[in-house]
Amino acid sequence: MQAKQKTPFSNDVERLYYGRHRLTFRAGTYLALIRMMGIAHLVTALYGHTQLARETHARLARTRQTLRSLICHGFDSPEGRGAIERLRAAHQHLRVQPQDFRYVLATFFLEPLRWNEAHAKTPLAAEETALLLAFWMRVGEAMNIPDLPSSLPAWRQLQREYEARHMGFTDEGHRLAAMCLRDVVKLSVPRGARWAFRRRRFGGCSCWRVPCLRGSAPSWESSPR
Repeated sequence: MQAKQKTPFSNDVERLYYGRHRLTFRAGTYLALIRMMGIAHLVTALYGHTQLARETHARLARTRQTLRSLICHGFDSPEGRGAIERLRAAHQHLRVQPQDFRYVLATFFLEPLRWNEAHAKTPLAAEETALLLAFWMRVGEAMNIPDLPSSLPAWRQLQREYEARHMGFTDEGHRLAAMCLRDVVKLSVPRGARWAFRRRRFGGCSCWRVPCLRGSAPSWESSPR
């Protein structure tokens, strides 16, 4: 009897993140981190003191890995339940308000959507966008974040209004954003094509308008690999 072939993805959210839209979510997740580096009080509260270096960068990597556990295994799996517990434990003592958590949540799924709309050859279908929103709504509910918007336009409005109040440049945010940006390119583009990729793809990216980058791209080619 022939063994049943294992399917490459265990659920629809994993297929969305690691299937045909993989670049959208790989680049978009890093760009979300970059965008959040423009919120001065979040840089300190979520990512450490003013000495933002490789230790802080490692914390960001752990955040991405925790989200991967939720995406690949689901909320009701042992891995998913462990991921939620880690998220709760990491955030329970932070001196931030519910509006800050709502902004962070929004940015994690709005930035991949922006990337997809601006650069992807294959746009997300309406049902894929709905799946993405439902996933992040459940993350927010599991984190006990109150007053979550129920529609995509409402999330976008929330982000615009929050950034109008809080967006600004800091040296710390700039340094950490540069590290994240370097990783976007290192993980997504072959080394020889990175300069052309920056000119073609990142030239019009919304992250350049985020104050933490002061409108200019940091150089990853001169950074240690």
